[in-house]
Amino acid sequence: MKLSEIAQRLGAELLGADRDISGPGTIQEGRPDEIGFLAEAKYQHHLPGCQLGAIITAQPLETPIAQLRVREVKRAWRQALLLFAPPPPPARISPRALLGEALRLGADCHIAAGAVLEDGVELGDRVRIGANAVLERGVRIGADSVIGAGAKILERSVIGARALIGANAVIGSRGFGLNFEDGRWLEIPQLGGVRIGDDVEIGAATTIDCGAVRDTVLEDGVKLDNHIQVGHNVHIGAHTIIAGCTVIAGSTRFGKYCVVGGACVFTGHIEICDGAQFTGHSSISKSITAKGLYSSGFPAILDREWKRFIAKLRLLTKD
Repeated sequence: MKLSEIAQRLGAELLGADRDISGPGTIQEGRPDEIGFLAEAKYQHHLPGCQLGAIITAQPLETPIAQLRVREVKRAWRQALLLFAPPPPPARISPRALLGEALRLGADCHIAAGAVLEDGVELGDRVRIGANAVLERGVRIGADSVIGAGAKILERSVIGARALIGANAVIGSRGFGLNFEDGRWLEIPQLGGVRIGDDVEIGAATTIDCGAVRDTVLEDGVKLDNHIQVGHNVHIGAHTIIAGCTVIAGSTRFGKYCVVGGACVFTGHIEICDGAQFTGHSSISKSITAKGLYSSGFPAILDREWKRFIAKLRLLTKD
């Protein structure tokens, strides 16, 4: 693609000579036929050795490399990546897929080999089901959604349009509900489902439990990273984003536009207000009612410094 065409599609100002661009690259290791971006000044020290053919930037750069000047660098970079993203393969239904009865399949659906669609499954137009994925009885999935290889969408689960479900994710698994009776733990039936809105992303190997009575809910635009545990009856507000390895216990309720760092832990039956943010490794055991940035994890320090800190802390707690 010509650099001038990329500039036109991005609404960017081209400074420098036009040339052919074959794809994206990085400012550290890019090639002369690639385009990259520079959004933060701390990476400018890479410019003297940079071999990229063009750089997307908001500020003028002292470099002979061609520049695409834009107002929002990361927005333009995302759009540039879309220009070079390979198209999906043509839609087809593999003869090695196992299809149940009374299915309702929209136009141009793709169902890969080994996928299982049980009775009554409904797919919107252009839904893509990966290899060995399982959709249990009555599951409904909206148009333009993608279900990754090996994902399990269990009974009483409803997914909206344009969802992206990562490989080996499990949606609708039994919630962790138990009662101690007569010296043993007995399962409490989990009769709810999972409701997922439009434009939701769920990462690989993430698990979302069904509700006990009412549904577990992810509102529109929620983004979950890989390896996240969402307990039963959790409610996640619109456009909340949660990084990998976070654990959310049952009946926790998030507001809209929350941001959660990796490996956070949320105690059950608490409420998180709109716009709350948490740094990685935070442990949240009480409801958060005021918008702001919260932290509780200790950053790593040298081992000897950590031992000295703990020793002093013990002295402070002695009677």
